[in-house]
Amino acid sequence: MRGSYKMLTIRGISLHIHWTFLLLIGWVLLVNAATGNNVEQLTWSLLFLAAVFACITLHELGHAMMAARFGIKAKNIVLLPIGGIASIEKFPENPRQELAISIAGPLVNLAIAGLLWLFIPNIPLIDDEQHMTIMHGHDFIYNLRIVNVILAVFNLILAFPMDGGRILRALLGFKLNYIQATTIAATVGKIIAILFIVAGIVLINPILPAIGIFIIFSAGAEEYYLRLKSLVKGIKLNEVLMYDYNSLQANMTVQEAANVLNSNHSKYFILMDGITPTGTINRMEIIKELADMHYNEPIKNLVKEKPELLNGNKEIDTVLEKLARNDERIYPVMDNSNFIGVVNLNHIIEYLLLNKVNTKEYGRIRSLAGLLH
Repeated sequence: MRGSYKMLTIRGISLHIHWTFLLLIGWVLLVNAATGNNVEQLTWSLLFLAAVFACITLHELGHAMMAARFGIKAKNIVLLPIGGIASIEKFPENPRQELAISIAGPLVNLAIAGLLWLFIPNIPLIDDEQHMTIMHGHDFIYNLRIVNVILAVFNLILAFPMDGGRILRALLGFKLNYIQATTIAATVGKIIAILFIVAGIVLINPILPAIGIFIIFSAGAEEYYLRLKSLVKGIKLNEVLMYDYNSLQANMTVQEAANVLNSNHSKYFILMDGITPTGTINRMEIIKELADMHYNEPIKNLVKEKPELLNGNKEIDTVLEKLARNDERIYPVMDNSNFIGVVNLNHIIEYLLLNKVNTKEYGRIRSLAGLLH
C-alpha cells in the first residue's frame, strides 16, 4: 500500500505501518495534553496503543496462518489507524476456505482476551466499579481484555470486506456463485458503511466516517476485481498482446536513459538485454537516480524486484491480481523463450470493450472501465 513503511518481517510476512498511523499517535498526545495528564500517564497511554496494535497484528497473522494452511501465501500486513489489512496472494478457492480464513482473526482476539482473563479472573468483563481508563498501569490488562473482545465483535459486523462481511460472502457462496455472493455482501457492507458515516456525523466521531469510507471503497474494489476476473475467464495473454511498447537496454547508464526520457513520456519501459526482456522499469526510478547524481549507474541495478515474465499461454485470470496491483505497469509476455509482446490491465479493459461491443456483457465492461479510470 502506498504511504506505508516496512518495520519488520514475521515468518516471511512483512509488517508495514502507514504514515497516517502518526495521526493516531498525535491524537493520543493531544488528548493527554488537553486532560493535563503527566508523563507517566502519557507513557501508559502510548504503551496501551502499542499493545492494541500488537493484538491487531496477531489478528491479521491469524488470517495469514490459516490462509497458509490452504497454500495461500500472505504478502504483507499494513497497520492503519482504523486497524490492519493482511494481503494474500490470491482469493480462497472455495467458500469453506474463506470461512476458515475470515473467522481466524476474531478467534485470535477472543483467545487473547481469554489469556488475559487468567491474570484477572475475579473481575467481570463489564465492571461498573472499574475505572475505564488506559492512563494507569493497574487498569492496563483489564482494558486490553475489553479491547480484544470489542475487536472480535466489531470485525464480525456484516460489513464486507471486514471479517463479518467475508463470512457472509462465504456462507452465500455455498448456494450462489462468487460474483453474486460478493455483490450481495458488498451491498450489505455499503449500507452498514453509510450508517457508520451518519452515526459519526451525529456523534461527532471522526473514526466512524473513516471506517465507513474505507468499507465503501474496499468493497467496491473487490467487487470490481471479481467481475473483471469473470469477464476474462478463458482468454489467454497471447490474445491481448500490445506491440507498441517502449524499451531501454539494461546496460544503459542513468544518464543515457535520461536522454531517452527527454523525448519519450512513457511511464513504464521494458528492460532489454539485446532482444531478450529482463523486466520492467518505471521512469521515476530513473529520474530519482538522476536527481541523486548517479549518472553512471546501469539502470538494470535500479530494478529491485525479481524480473516477471508472463507465459503467453496462461489465461488472464491466473495473473489478474498481479496486473491489478498497478493498472499501468506493463509486463513482458513470452512464448517459450521468445518475446512476443507486452500486457497491462488498462489494455485488457480496452480489449474487452473493443471485442465485446455487441454482447450482453458490454455494459458491465463499460462500468468497470469507468471505475478504472
